[in-house]
Amino acid sequence: MSQKSLILLGMLATALLQACNSGPAKTNPSMSSASSSQSKMVADTREDPLSLKPYLQEAAIKSSSNKEYREAATYWLALYQENPGDLNFALQCAYNMRYANSPGDAINVLNDALRSNPGNAALLAERAKSYAASGNAELALADITKASEAPNAEWPVHSAHGVILDRLGRSGDARLAYEKALKLSPDNPVVLNNLALNHALAGHHEEAVTLLQRATQAPNANIQIRQNLSLLLAMHGDVKGASQLSQADLPNNMAQNNMAYFESLRLE
Repeated sequence: MSQKSLILLGMLATALLQACNSGPAKTNPSMSSASSSQSKMVADTREDPLSLKPYLQEAAIKSSSNKEYREAATYWLALYQENPGDLNFALQCAYNMRYANSPGDAINVLNDALRSNPGNAALLAERAKSYAASGNAELALADITKASEAPNAEWPVHSAHGVILDRLGRSGDARLAYEKALKLSPDNPVVLNNLALNHALAGHHEEAVTLLQRATQAPNANIQIRQNLSLLLAMHGDVKGASQLSQADLPNNMAQNNMAYFESLRLE
């Protein structure tokens, strides 16, 4: 496998980690985003002055917001063990464990939750990402396929489905999954980024660049998406364009290091 193919696969691995950009999948259609649902839970549990739950939740939310994922996972695990019927606690715990580079622990928590909630799409979607993070793409595909077939499956599930299919070399099927995600969330920069990497792996350079340029124009496009475009431009000889993107986002020393790397890609 060429260096460029390895780079693209590495970019896909990052895409999978971030596949649910707003947190773990939802347990039902009425559940709000991770942050708002967490805040509501804190307010609800303050009614019991003897409960440690609100303090643990506040600590968990703060740790996760500060990207202290291992610490956050510890708090969420304590909450889940005390409240094993609360699927949101299981999801939050597994999500933070995965981001703390402990996908095996995340799988254990999700397996426990799935024993009493078999077929739950949100739990299956999160376990799929944990399986993928642990290197087991086949088990990941089985879970994410079931989750994507749920009638209320949202765009992050279809996007994650596409990334896992891409990692298994099924680029055509992956493209269909990304298109489903885009129907639910048009012009979503995360999905456009993943679809662009799909095209890049298939050798469709112009389509990939066009999609990434479109993704970077979104107000909520993150630095990772812009740097993916930078790297893709460099891989195909546009070192000047790649450098401009790097210099716009990165400190000078990092941008210079990137320049040297871009030059090496052009010489490959």
